[in-house]
Amino acid sequence: MSENILEFHNVCFRYDADENEAKLPFCVDDVSLTIQKGEFVAVLGANGSGKSTLAKLSNSILIPESGKVLVNGMDTADESRSYDIRCTVGAVFQNPDNQIVASIVEEDVAFGPENLGVPPEEIRTRVDDALRAVGMYDYRFHEPHKLSGGQKQRVAIAGMIAMRPECLVLDEPTAMLDPQGRAEVMATIRKLNREMGMTVVFITHFMEEAATADRVVVMDHAKILLDGTPQDVFQKADTLKRVGLDVPMAAQLASELRSQGVPIPKTVLTAEEFADSIHNLLEKKTHAHS
Repeated sequence: MSENILEFHNVCFRYDADENEAKLPFCVDDVSLTIQKGEFVAVLGANGSGKSTLAKLSNSILIPESGKVLVNGMDTADESRSYDIRCTVGAVFQNPDNQIVASIVEEDVAFGPENLGVPPEEIRTRVDDALRAVGMYDYRFHEPHKLSGGQKQRVAIAGMIAMRPECLVLDEPTAMLDPQGRAEVMATIRKLNREMGMTVVFITHFMEEAATADRVVVMDHAKILLDGTPQDVFQKADTLKRVGLDVPMAAQLASELRSQGVPIPKTVLTAEEFADSIHNLLEKKTHAHS
């Protein structure tokens, strides 16, 4: 059994043009990418770079025009495997309202496992476990439409977790949320990855979110531009700016301070790391003067 849960081999995809129109350009163009079990991979790119299409190719919502996408070795183009593929890779999209189907939270989370034919007593366990995993167990009898955006998105994620996929692909799940909702969803996703060992492919346009991943993949014009650790990728500020992306705010501040001679490590990417490095500098200063 391969350690790769997702493999893209020279994948090309374009959407169908309207009648009498010229063919549309590829929105994923000769992309090769492997994602290992247990990895937390952030995918960045400007609008139209192909990242959402990549998400839909990962569990046979879309099928490549050429090349192959393999999920645990299963070819997404093989229709007889699409059920197994979708049980292996669960997808959560931008707008939770489009994914919530029931009028009570726990019924919504039960919807997926019911459709998989999971026995009722097992469904009960899965629903409770999934709601606890996303911190929404206390809301199980609530009506989804009365929840905040962050809470709705956590219910949508719980609905996916209840199907027990090995890999979760999230396409800008925090785009429509306020900062608190974003923080809630990010904490949930990190917990699923670190505590439950779930593979996470996280498509985002927030640099701060990408900075916390194990690995960052940057797409530009349907191709992969960069692929490496957050430290590697965010060192390339000029390349990122050229394709309309930024570096995390903390990394930018750290870089400006370094240019003024303040010895802040180049590895600083998050607000926490920035605060820690300033704290350490101040401590050293205090010790030096005492």
